[in-house]
Amino acid sequence: MGMSFTIRRPGPGMPVTVVGLARSGVAAARWLLQLGCIVRITESSVSPDLKTAAELLKSAGAQVELGRHSREFVERSQFLVVSPGVPPEAEPVRWARDAGIPIVGELELGSWYCPGRMVAVTGSNGKSTVVTLLAEILRSAGKQVLVCGNIGRPLCGELEQIGSSTIVVLEVSSFQLETSLAFHAEIACALNVTDNHLNRHGSFARYLAAKAKLFAYQRSQAWAVLNADDPGSAGFKPHIRSQLAFFSRKRRVTGACVADGHLELTLPGRSGLICRRESLSKAGAHHEENGLAASCIAGLLGVDPKVSGRVLQTFRGLPHRQQVVAMIRGVTFINDSKSTTVASSLRAIEAAPGRVILIAGGRDKGSDFRQLRRWSRKLKAAVLIGEDGPKIAAALKGTVTLLKACDLREAVSAAFGMAVEKECVLLSPMCTSFDMFRDFEERGDRFTEAVRAIAPVAGRKEVVG
Repeated sequence: MGMSFTIRRPGPGMPVTVVGLARSGVAAARWLLQLGCIVRITESSVSPDLKTAAELLKSAGAQVELGRHSREFVERSQFLVVSPGVPPEAEPVRWARDAGIPIVGELELGSWYCPGRMVAVTGSNGKSTVVTLLAEILRSAGKQVLVCGNIGRPLCGELEQIGSSTIVVLEVSSFQLETSLAFHAEIACALNVTDNHLNRHGSFARYLAAKAKLFAYQRSQAWAVLNADDPGSAGFKPHIRSQLAFFSRKRRVTGACVADGHLELTLPGRSGLICRRESLSKAGAHHEENGLAASCIAGLLGVDPKVSGRVLQTFRGLPHRQQVVAMIRGVTFINDSKSTTVASSLRAIEAAPGRVILIAGGRDKGSDFRQLRRWSRKLKAAVLIGEDGPKIAAALKGTVTLLKACDLREAVSAAFGMAVEKECVLLSPMCTSFDMFRDFEERGDRFTEAVRAIAPVAGRKEVVG
């Protein structure tokens, strides 16, 4: 794809510095080495895993520094490639800006060389579920699909297996869009925009501006898909230069909507019933929204709505996302460790069967936890863990019973001690995991282990996952 700016693409002999040696940095470095670039990698941390990655890249011809950032690494480059986890105020990024060196994200770099059809999905909540669901629909329709991006598979690492007929479904975060110079997809979708990552972006306006970049460089024949029911997503409409489709649970729109108890595709030239509302594999407003978004995008790619409907009726969801892990003495245990925002936790509380004992806390991203107060009738109690558990306690004080726990095992035990039949113990942290765990997966796994540990004590073998 042609670029709408004049930066010279990396090529043989060009010195390029990669900042960050996590998955994205490694993938970008490997791709740049393949292009024949002189590759330098700078990483401020040191760990056994990073040392292993560094040795492998050194043996492939890269220069690597760990535990520090050297200014000459940056200033001797014609390009700086940053991983999503590298903040804009990081030293190498500042040095590159001061020296007028172009800064590009790993996703953007990969997009320059991607021969497939790119579909990009962003949103504060639901991205991973929608891209996974969409991929299942497209595969069911016989299409060649690859899922990558923010979901844990960097685009640069997948380029060699992408052909011109591959549909590349990208989960895209605000961190990736922040460094966008001209990234554009054939179909771009914003599921929703709520307060998120304010610790990184500084304000909701700047977070919104990062998300808006998903549509800024789209061609006129491309498609933008917006959520008509979400003010943040629908608010992008004035900035859209491409063709426009919507999805809505509340009204008829061009795209996909709920009408007369059915999910329905309503695109020009391709419309029809997707499936009955009650036949969805999971109940709840956000599951309907996810299904509509995926079906709308699939419809734009030529998929029959009935194919989408068949997948929506069997889709099991993803681990760590409202995943029922056990039922013990009539109490349901739900692992929603992926929830790092208040909005996603509110959805989980709404969808939970019965009253909820919430386990929450971790490292805050600048969230307004007071929003939880409006669900205090469904919340029986909150058991708080982690660095910013006290912030949640302060926001909920006087509305529900509050307990503090040292770790997840203690939290699960305390929650189970309060729960009675038909109630629910829900891990939905509203915070990142990095104060106590490697990532949200490890947090969810520790929760499941803690639940399994109480099952024998409870005298029942009812664990289901």
